[in-house]
Amino acid sequence: MSWDKIVGNEPVVRLLKGQLTRKRLAHTTLFVGPRGIGKRTLALEFAKALQCESGIGDACDSCESCQKIAKGSYPDVTAVSAESKTGSLGIDQVRNLTGWLSLTPYQGRWKVGLIEGANRLTEEAAHASLKLLEEPPEKSILLLTAAGLQRLPSTLISRCALVRCVPQGIERVARFLKEQEQVDPEASRILAAWSGGRLGLALELHRTQRLAAKNTVLDQLLAACRQKSPEIPLGTAPREDLEEALEWLACWWRDLLLLNLKADPAWVIHQDRLPELQRIAGDLSAEELSDRVEWTYWVQEAIQRNASPRIALSTLFCRD
Repeated sequence: MSWDKIVGNEPVVRLLKGQLTRKRLAHTTLFVGPRGIGKRTLALEFAKALQCESGIGDACDSCESCQKIAKGSYPDVTAVSAESKTGSLGIDQVRNLTGWLSLTPYQGRWKVGLIEGANRLTEEAAHASLKLLEEPPEKSILLLTAAGLQRLPSTLISRCALVRCVPQGIERVARFLKEQEQVDPEASRILAAWSGGRLGLALELHRTQRLAAKNTVLDQLLAACRQKSPEIPLGTAPREDLEEALEWLACWWRDLLLLNLKADPAWVIHQDRLPELQRIAGDLSAEELSDRVEWTYWVQEAIQRNASPRIALSTLFCRD
């Protein structure tokens, strides 16, 4: 993939290409935006352009460097992400990355490190990252991605070139799925609506058949809410899966709130269940639905901050 093949985020592409053309590179760049927006794609494409043997400020996709980076086997580009058990990025990961960035590039022009999900850094790891940002090793570039800025220290943010990634738009995503992925028009519309105009998420949902799983999990969560169930569904699921499930639930309450307020049904995210949502939209008041949206996101954030999933979920399912 080269810059002209990236769908959406054109202002970001222009910014990164400008840095390469002017040879005025920020030591640390922070890509911010919701999941599936294209942050990782942009960061890796930037890494390819930095190391590409053509030297044209773009990735040629044919040289050895570009091909190895695409496969994740290039010796001078590495990525770290949250551990599956804890859902956090720990201090040892940051220290190991710091040591790796301090090495002389083996093949490329730079050592390029990528921290995926920087908002999952533990407090200790965030402080260790600050030292890395304040005293960057020579010939090193650090790229970070984050879903948002809320959990990042202001001192870390201030030391990064901040790049905001925005949704590509529902219509554009639906058109891409239909034309490039040969997805049925109705399915394209549903996938685009659910992704909120995030192409990466829409493609993931399509290729992994996740919409069917979404409805199964959502029904379990809704049943637990109705029954105030002491049996906590998904209490032992990986944190990332649990956070995604809570996003589905929050969007369910949000859709009901919109329909309760007589908003345009085209704004509904769960388009595949629109008739059901329209049927029950008046069962709860707007105030109750707003409260459920807010509380679901509060529980999701508590889990992101390493609260016990079972305890956090019990406050959601068993509250009055």
